[in-house]
Amino acid sequence: MSDLLIKTSWIIAAVPLISALLIILFFNFSRKISAFLSIGAVAYGLIHSILILYLSYKDPHHVLEINYPWISAGTFKLFVGYLVDPLCAMMLVVVCAVSFFVQIYTHGYMKEDPNYSKFYAYLSLFTFSMLGLVFSTNLFQSYIFWELVGVCSYLLIGFWWYKPSAANACTKAFIVNRIGDAGLLIGLLILYFSTQNLWQDKITLSFNELKNVLDTALRWDILPVVGIISITTIALFVFLGPMAKSAQFPLHVWLPDAMEGPTPISALIHAATMVAAGVYLIARSYPLYELSPIAMNTVAWVGGITAIFAATIALSQFDIKRALAYSTCSQLGYMVMALGLGAYSAGLFHLMTHAFFKAMLFLCSGSVIVACHHEQDMRHMGGLKKFMPITSLTCLIGVLAISGFPFMSGFWSKDMILAVAWEHNKPLFVIGSLTAMLTAFYMFRLYFMTFSGEYRGHAHPHETTLAITVPLISLAIPSIFIGLIGSPLIPGGDKFSSFISYGEHHAHHEWGLNVFIKEFLTIQGMIPFFAFLIGTTLAWLVYRKNLGLNTFIKNRLSVFYKLSFNKWYIDEVYFWGLNKLILPFYKFSWSIIDKVIVDGVFVNGSARVVSIVGGGLRYIETGRGQLYVLVIFSSVFFAILFLLSKGG
Repeated sequence: MSDLLIKTSWIIAAVPLISALLIILFFNFSRKISAFLSIGAVAYGLIHSILILYLSYKDPHHVLEINYPWISAGTFKLFVGYLVDPLCAMMLVVVCAVSFFVQIYTHGYMKEDPNYSKFYAYLSLFTFSMLGLVFSTNLFQSYIFWELVGVCSYLLIGFWWYKPSAANACTKAFIVNRIGDAGLLIGLLILYFSTQNLWQDKITLSFNELKNVLDTALRWDILPVVGIISITTIALFVFLGPMAKSAQFPLHVWLPDAMEGPTPISALIHAATMVAAGVYLIARSYPLYELSPIAMNTVAWVGGITAIFAATIALSQFDIKRALAYSTCSQLGYMVMALGLGAYSAGLFHLMTHAFFKAMLFLCSGSVIVACHHEQDMRHMGGLKKFMPITSLTCLIGVLAISGFPFMSGFWSKDMILAVAWEHNKPLFVIGSLTAMLTAFYMFRLYFMTFSGEYRGHAHPHETTLAITVPLISLAIPSIFIGLIGSPLIPGGDKFSSFISYGEHHAHHEWGLNVFIKEFLTIQGMIPFFAFLIGTTLAWLVYRKNLGLNTFIKNRLSVFYKLSFNKWYIDEVYFWGLNKLILPFYKFSWSIIDKVIVDGVFVNGSARVVSIVGGGLRYIETGRGQLYVLVIFSSVFFAILFLLSKGG
C-alpha cells in the first residue's frame, strides 16, 4: 500500500490540471461545480501529500525516481518524470495545504466577482504548475514548469485586467521574471554543453546525478575554467532565475506591485508558494553552488542585502498588502542567505514556517479589506479589534510568529539561521539581527495601526464570513506549533534537519536542548530575543502611546524616511535608465543597424540590384530571331578564341 501511494504520487499534480480543464471547457457556467472541482482536487492532493510525508519520514532514505523519454535526437535526450524524496514530500504538503485553505477562502472573497469560475480554473492551473515543479527530476523539466508558474502568475496578477494598475503590475512581473529566466536558461545550456559527454546512460541534468557529474567534470578538467565560463559563472547564471522568482534585490521590484491582484493570489503565489520556488530550486541544485565558494558567498550576501533592504522599505508603507509584500521580500532574503551560508535545513525550515504564517497574514489583510469596503490604507483603519475579533487574533498570532516571539514557529527557524550566521559570517549575523528588529517593528506597526485605537475610516467594519475566517483559524494552528518539529524541545531534538538532510553533509548547526539553553544564555544567543523586544517596544511607543516619535522621525530623519517611503527610488532609477539610456540606445541601433544596414543594404539593396540587373537584361529580350542567332554565334566564337589562347 505504501509503495502504491508513492508510485501514484503524480496524481497529486494531475488532478488539479484535470480540474482546470473541466472548468474551462465544460463548467465555467456553474460556480458551485467550479469551486467543488478546484477545492476537491487540492483536498485530494493534501491528503495524499500528508500520507507521502509520513512515509518519507518513516524511511527518509527511500527515494523514488521514475522517468520517461520525451525528446530524443541523436545523443541528445530529455526525460520527464517524478521524484519523491523528503524535500519533495515537505514541499507537497506546504503547497497543497496553503492552496487548500486559500481556495476555501476564495469562495468568500470572490463570490461577487463575475469571473468566479475562471479564477478557480487559474488557481487549479497554478497548483498543477507548482506541483509539477516540485516533482521534477531534472533541471530541464523544472524549467518547463518554472515558466508555467510564471504564466499563471501573469494571469492571476492581471486577473482584474480592466484596472490599469493591475495590467501594469502583471506586465512588470512578466518582464522582470523574463530577465531572471533568461539567465537561468543560459546557465542550464552552458552546464549541459560543458558536461554533455557525462550524461550518457543518465537522465540529462538529473538532480540526483548532478553532484556526481560535476565532481567527475572537475576531476577530469572537462568544465571550461578559463575566461568567463566556469562553474561559478554557471552557478551565478542559474541563480538569476531564483533571484527574480523569489524577488531578491535588485530583481525584487515586481513583487510589491503584484499586490494589485486579488488577495487570495497574494497569499497563494506571493507569500507561500511561487516566490518560494526560487529557494526550492537553489536547494535542488545545491551541489552546483557547493562547488563554488564565490557563488555561495554571492547567494548569502544577495539574501542578506535583500532581507534588510526590504525591511527598511516596509517601515513606512501604509498599504497593508504592500507592507506585507516587502515583508515577504525580506523573509525570502533570510532563506536565501541561509542557503548561501550552508544552512541547508535552516533555510528550508524557514520556508516551511513562513509559508503558513505569511499566507495567514495575507488572508487576514483580505478579511480587513473586505470588512472596510475595499480600503487598503492603514491610516483609514484602526480599532478593528472590537469589530473583527477572529481576524484580529489570528493576525496577532501571525505577527508574533514572523517577529520571532519565543517558541512560536518563526522563532525557531530564524534562530537556526542566525546561529549559523554567527558561526560562519559575523557581518551577515549583524544584518540578520537588525532585520529581525525591523521586522518586529513594522509588523507590530501594521497590527497597531489596523486593530488598535479608534476606527479612523468611513465604512462599517464587521467580521467576515466563515469561508474567510475558518482558513484563518486553520492556518493559525501551524503558525504556532509547526516550528516545534525543528526545535530542541521535543524528544530527539531537531527532527526537521535530520529528515530533510537525510544523511547529506550540508553545513548545519548542532541543535539540541542543552546546546539551545547554553547558547541562549550567551550574548549572541540573546540578540535575536532582544531584537524582537526592541522592535516591539518601539512600535508600541510610536503607534500606541503616541509619544511623538513618528513626527520626530519624519522631521529629523526626513531623508531616511523619504528613502524608505519611496522604496529607495529603485523604480525611478530603473525607469530613468530605461527611458534615458536603454530605449535611446535601441532607437539609435534601430536607425543605424536595422534601418540603414539591414533594411537599406541587405533587404532594399538586394532588391534594387535585382531590379537593375533585370531591367538591363530585359533589353536583350527583343523577340528577333536574327539577334538571337548573332548572340549565339558570337558567344561560340569568343569561347573558341579563349580556349585557343589557353592552349586548349
